[in-house]
Amino acid sequence: MANLSLLDLGFVLFESDATPLHISGLVMLTPPAGETEGFGRRLVEELWDSDPPQPPFDQVLDLAFTRWPRWQSAGTVDLGYHVRHSQLPEPGSPHQLLELISRIHSYRLDRSRPLWELWVIDGLDSGEVALVVKVHHALADGVRASKLFARSCTLRPDEPTKPFWVGSAETDATARAERASLLACLLGSRGLIKRQIGASIGLAKLAGKLALNSLNLQPTRLKVPFTAPRTPFNISPDRARTVALASLPLRRFSRIAKLTGTTANDVMLTVCDMALHRYLQVHNWSSRKPMVALMPINLRREGETPVACNKISLGLVELGHSDDPPLQRLGNIRDGTMGVKQEALELSGDAYYQYSIIVNGLALTAGRLGLHHYLPPATNMLISNVPGPTQPLYFKGAQVTQMYPLSLLLPGQTLNITLLSYAGEIHFGLVCCRRSLPGFDAIADYLHESLVELEQATLEAVTEVVMRQAG
Repeated sequence: MANLSLLDLGFVLFESDATPLHISGLVMLTPPAGETEGFGRRLVEELWDSDPPQPPFDQVLDLAFTRWPRWQSAGTVDLGYHVRHSQLPEPGSPHQLLELISRIHSYRLDRSRPLWELWVIDGLDSGEVALVVKVHHALADGVRASKLFARSCTLRPDEPTKPFWVGSAETDATARAERASLLACLLGSRGLIKRQIGASIGLAKLAGKLALNSLNLQPTRLKVPFTAPRTPFNISPDRARTVALASLPLRRFSRIAKLTGTTANDVMLTVCDMALHRYLQVHNWSSRKPMVALMPINLRREGETPVACNKISLGLVELGHSDDPPLQRLGNIRDGTMGVKQEALELSGDAYYQYSIIVNGLALTAGRLGLHHYLPPATNMLISNVPGPTQPLYFKGAQVTQMYPLSLLLPGQTLNITLLSYAGEIHFGLVCCRRSLPGFDAIADYLHESLVELEQATLEAVTEVVMRQAG
């Protein structure tokens, strides 16, 4: 029986009916040729008859007050409960599918059972079958969940597959080994005490720089926490969720990044920022201050080997002003992402990691206690980019055509944007509070329009440079 890590325990303690802390994924399947009729039902029956779940998918929470919270075996797992079949009524439109997915994603998982579900959704007019995989964040994060599903797929339709809950013990052992490796790094040759002293000194320097920056005495590229503008994205969420999806070719982001000397992630952030500002303008909201996104930051130095510890932290990245031209917005966001990483590395990766824990812990606590009504927001939304499979996959003989990530809403926030790359496409999964953000389904069109606008601005700038050099 494994104890919960401190991070996983946080996901358990901060969860409420209004902020369920699970993640989901939508997978669209095209049934094999000649098997469209009844494929969904056959798939469900095959999954019901599969081998019993293995750790961690056969474990439940043990939250006894007399010991540290841990996972314990659930004994027999009822696959008839965890694997569910749903049939859309006619006409089986994409809008009906999104409505059902939104309801599935809105409610908490039952803590008396293993914290996962798989929904097989039939009846789409396209003939496709949809899968919704729902896993508590204490069980797996987005990257791990994506890898778990990918491992249950194959590269050819005729190869045998196993569902993600079978044969997962190796993955669970790998995760434990990764945590052990991380612990070894923390307790490595420099020693825990020396490392902590260095981190504390770096943290004190960081606090001093932020204090001077807030007084306009010493500029820093780090965003001062709790200075984000208050937006419609910073309202206490209701339980009901709305899901919006969009899919765009990865090559278009990569082309802009190459022409502008930025990264594809910078381009994705810029497109999201442009689309969100368009939504806010349509709903008559504006601010002179740019919004702030909470996003993962890679603290590994250029050229550093990736075999050591995982050096990922959450950083505050300032986005663009509402009236910024597209390329100026892209430049500001690039400077923001690079500045956060450089400032963190100049001080200490360990110091910035601890700083991130403190700031985000305070923000979560404020949101959980309802104090976000009185305190300025630390961030306006969470935006993350999850690397997914690069080649087309097959699940039980059906082709996986699309994979959309659907993440959680943090206390005090009403919007989450998660991106997942799959087979040359970027799939946007946007989750928001249904009451707070009316008409948010238009965001998919805004994302398309924003990418086109950024492409046009890039082309015009490149053409101008070429003409100037030619003249």
